[in-house]
Amino acid sequence: MKKIDIAQIKAGVLIAKPQAVTVQIKHDGEDVEFDTFIKPYSYDTAVAKLRAFGEQKEALAGILAASICDAEGNLQFTEAQIRQKFDQNLTDALWYKIVEVNSLGKTQNSNPKRNSSVKSRSQRVKASKKSKTSHTQKLKSGQHMSENTEASTSVEE
Repeated sequence: MKKIDIAQIKAGVLIAKPQAVTVQIKHDGEDVEFDTFIKPYSYDTAVAKLRAFGEQKEALAGILAASICDAEGNLQFTEAQIRQKFDQNLTDALWYKIVEVNSLGKTQNSNPKRNSSVKSRSQRVKASKKSKTSHTQKLKSGQHMSENTEASTSVEE
């Protein structure tokens, strides 16, 4: 395991660099986009969450304010500006980008590996209902054709 020392921590080696993102939203009925930077979660983000909890108010404005920055990491908005100037579309789009930056490559569809020799009753019933064709025909993603409605209704080439 690699080790770091106190001097490296003091130098900021653990602080993640802001990541460039393009945010797409609807404005006056048309698609628009802008470029900004998202600062990965940091001490500032934790403070924003705790402050909101202590004041018994929502934490989203604080998280947005602690995350939206320029290329050098300088924050671009205050909580008050976010509450006053951001509409729902902008808030949702920025929140999505913040989650994307902080998920570190993980996806919601990531499943822990299961022991293939141990199957639940529902897995056995599901497997017994599949046709022989669906067992042999798989998509490139590895899903059985019978499990993907779009693929099972399309014409194969």
